[in-house]
Amino acid sequence: MKLWPVSYEEMEITTRFGMTHVVISGPQDTPPLVLLHGYMATLVMWLPNIADLSKDYRVYAIDVTGQPSKSIPDEPIRNWADYVAWLTATLKGLRLNSVFLAGVSFGGWLALTYTVAAPERVQKLVLLSPGGFLPIAQQFRLRGMLMVFFPTRFTVNSFMHWAGLTDSPGDTNARRVLDLMYLGMKHFRMPKDTVRIAANPLSDDELRAMQVPVLLLMGEHEVLYNPATALARARRLIPDFEGELLPGCSHDMAFSQHRIVDARVLDFLKRKDHAAERVVA
Repeated sequence: MKLWPVSYEEMEITTRFGMTHVVISGPQDTPPLVLLHGYMATLVMWLPNIADLSKDYRVYAIDVTGQPSKSIPDEPIRNWADYVAWLTATLKGLRLNSVFLAGVSFGGWLALTYTVAAPERVQKLVLLSPGGFLPIAQQFRLRGMLMVFFPTRFTVNSFMHWAGLTDSPGDTNARRVLDLMYLGMKHFRMPKDTVRIAANPLSDDELRAMQVPVLLLMGEHEVLYNPATALARARRLIPDFEGELLPGCSHDMAFSQHRIVDARVLDFLKRKDHAAERVVA
């Protein structure tokens, strides 16, 4: 957190699942934007994005319970319904009734799943390289399992390099994320019930029932699954949808292309909901 580029305050929210750590940045009188980080990476993975996102929003970066972070679980997350109950309790503890919600990678799957279950609490949804649209590629799954069950710097770096996130000398943001993931996997023991939860694709009916505007951004070389196929499925099923494949990147998109990603996200959040405009008219 010494590297967090903007001023912040920290809160600890108590739920039946334990204590959830939240870092809050941005002006108090601005709309709330909640961020959910990727698998085993902690909220600090938003380092490249937080300065842009917190200019016009009150940003709540959450350490997802059951992941290595400052959140301290008492009761394990056993299924997606527990994740929904945990996030609802956390938002209530923050006194947030309705928010903009953004998630990256596993956090994107969690944000998508939450929005389907609790649409009344989400104004707009931002998904960055998320799970939830297609089955995860077998190679991604196998490489990820190797990294989780044999957490060494070699296995973590090997997986992340394959996914597009390199620790080249000039890429300090990527190096920090790699260090976070390695240390978390080495020293944190995720409950077995939580490990078993997979970012499975949502059904056609669930996606058709989405009641909020959705932005989906993925790298054109995404390795989680086929990005063009996922984008086409989302576009076909989600009623109020926009999406884009960003060139020259893979699962590293939110880091390596953070200026483009931030600009796209902010444009989406600030734009008026056209469906709402039609209702008013």
